[in-house]
Amino acid sequence: MICNLKSNSVGILVGILASLIWGSWPVFSKVAITHSLSPLDIASLRFTIAGIILFPVLLYHSIKLRMIFSKGVILAIGAGAPYVLLAMYGIKMSSSTHFGAIAPSTMLVFSTIGSIVFLKEALTLSRCIGVAAIVTGVVWIGLSNLQNISTDTIFGDMMFIGCGALWASFTLLSKYWQVDSWSATALVSVVSGIICAPFSIEVIKNNPVDLIVWHGVYQGVLVAILALYCYAKCVSILGAAKGALFSALVPPVSILLSLTFLDESITINEVMGSIVVGVGTLLALGIVKLNALRTSLEQ
Repeated sequence: MICNLKSNSVGILVGILASLIWGSWPVFSKVAITHSLSPLDIASLRFTIAGIILFPVLLYHSIKLRMIFSKGVILAIGAGAPYVLLAMYGIKMSSSTHFGAIAPSTMLVFSTIGSIVFLKEALTLSRCIGVAAIVTGVVWIGLSNLQNISTDTIFGDMMFIGCGALWASFTLLSKYWQVDSWSATALVSVVSGIICAPFSIEVIKNNPVDLIVWHGVYQGVLVAILALYCYAKCVSILGAAKGALFSALVPPVSILLSLTFLDESITINEVMGSIVVGVGTLLALGIVKLNALRTSLEQ
């Protein structure tokens, strides 16, 4: 009993840590942009460092060059440099708050659609309502400040939807090809690192050492590696359903950190939209059952 309690406590702690890192990523990436690092600089630092660290994983799993330059390239398009660049330019045009709510939730929507169409998974009523709630919440966030909304914000939010589609393709193809999480992450990081390495040389030449170290460690180690390990550890201890619960913490974490570290303001409609997205995520993941939600509302 005591060992099980300790194990569950570890699972909860690493799940929270993963959510904090992923929720902080759009915020601290925007901080990096304010420190004169471009989206290309950020992507280059992230994948060059992560690629070097994770290259031994490919050797350990005996991943062949053919797989690296076929499936690896396709997976890297979904979760590698193209994803990060799209996210960074979107954050630059819109806000980290919008990214934290829109990108993860639209990823879940696209993943749900893809899993039904391509993987032939069953579609439950709770999943349908959850996806509908997510779409409603995303639209609510996007239209929350319609009178003051700018063209840049619209384009930025559209980029976040594109990020959701890219990450969904990574998720679906990893499952379809049955690539384990560490191998898939290593493929993405190594392929993207090969492409980004030449740009990293220029980043190192043109920026202070302390700036490179700080953002390099954060992007390449904490975000690309530690967050994934913590999430995988959480799932292994608590199970997939309970582990997935922590993904719903990403939007509120992004909102709180945006208010704390950035000059971004947030409206009540954005808060309400994020809440709707969170509830929809829990329903779509099957963590909260429709009957249980109905019962709690009636009480």
